[in-house]
Amino acid sequence: MKNEIKRTGTARKVGRPRAYTPEALEAKFEEYVEWVKANPVYINKVSAGEIIPVPTQRPLTLVGFCQFAKISRQNFYEYESREEFSDILTCVREAIEADQLEGALCGQYDSGIVARVLHLADRQDVTTNGKEITTATQPISVVLDPEAAKIIQSIGRRTVKE
Repeated sequence: MKNEIKRTGTARKVGRPRAYTPEALEAKFEEYVEWVKANPVYINKVSAGEIIPVPTQRPLTLVGFCQFAKISRQNFYEYESREEFSDILTCVREAIEADQLEGALCGQYDSGIVARVLHLADRQDVTTNGKEITTATQPISVVLDPEAAKIIQSIGRRTVKE
């Protein structure tokens, strides 16, 4: 390889050539979007005692695009890490996320599933007077007199028998 670099001035590319150029991957995504619009999912609804298949828009998904383009998600991530693919694949991700989020907001897609897919969460920070709630540092012990202990035990026995 050193000899080759000296003769040509550049290193020889090693490995299998990439299946897509940035432009070809962008065109494939546009083709995927058109395919999604033209191929709805049919959901069976019951109307007047009959099952009727109702066409429902298929959501855009990263997994769906990868299958459509015949690449693995790992290959998608590898393309994404390359500078020449970065901008287009960021746009692809954002288009998919926008479709999913907008579909969930208008009730077209299940909002719970979309929230999980997009890693969205509704979190609450529970505090008191601006301070975090902490557990007690000292264990609490209760000492009962013998008569109270007998009463509690008898209640427990009656509950078990009934």
